Amino acid sequence: MSATPLVLVTRTESAGEDLTDKVSATGKDALHCAPFALEPPEHADEVASQLEAMLPADLVIITSQEGVRRSAELVGAERFARSLVVVPGEGTARLARELGFANVIYPSRHGTSEAMLALPELREVDGLNVLILAAEGGRGLMGRVLEDRGAAVDRIHVYRRIRQAMPAELADKVGAAEWVITLAASWEAVAGLCEAVADDVLEQIKAGALVAPSRRVAERAASIGFAHCTIAGGADDEAMLRELHRLTTRDELR
Repeated sequence: MSATPLVLVTRTESAGEDLTDKVSATGKDALHCAPFALEPPEHADEVASQLEAMLPADLVIITSQEGVRRSAELVGAERFARSLVVVPGEGTARLARELGFANVIYPSRHGTSEAMLALPELREVDGLNVLILAAEGGRGLMGRVLEDRGAAVDRIHVYRRIRQAMPAELADKVGAAEWVITLAASWEAVAGLCEAVADDVLEQIKAGALVAPSRRVAERAASIGFAHCTIAGGADDEAMLRELHRLTTRDELR
């Protein structure tokens, strides 16, 4: 077995492949094993009509780059011109502006729900209409907190997660690794990975380390048996790679 850790990347599709390549470039063995593929909504025309009817909203929260892309495909970025659009981070904001979204803001440090909710624009929302665009099951915290703050919150699922098989070599790679580090894109990615692998493989994965994008995800992962959970402070590549580098210098985790 090699002392070099096996790094499991759970981010979806091309973004996950890019992060896997970046991890490999640091000399670590990396495997892209996203438990989901991302697809358009099943009834796209109905979702587009629903979205048209909800716009403009005072605030539109788009929770991911995929959400930005799908929203633009459904109704066009120009339909958001009269709304303040809130996204998780700089990379998502850059994509939104490239696609034609105006009035885009994001938290300056961490791309988490907590960081987004700490923005001044999301703290004083009493009486405002807030529209959350996401995949089914993601960032439920956001809507609950905003409703508690007095906003009228609607949520539209602009894309969906479809389960996909794990790489054929996953079990062998996990079995051969001295230790495993999981880069968790979200709680949904953690839960999906746990459901997709055999019990013996999952036991080995949980015995390793998990890099979470937020404290909330880290605490939930710890509650289901992950032995070492650390917090990257965001799901972006830079945050994950920085925490991965820090983690792999800690001899006590080996």
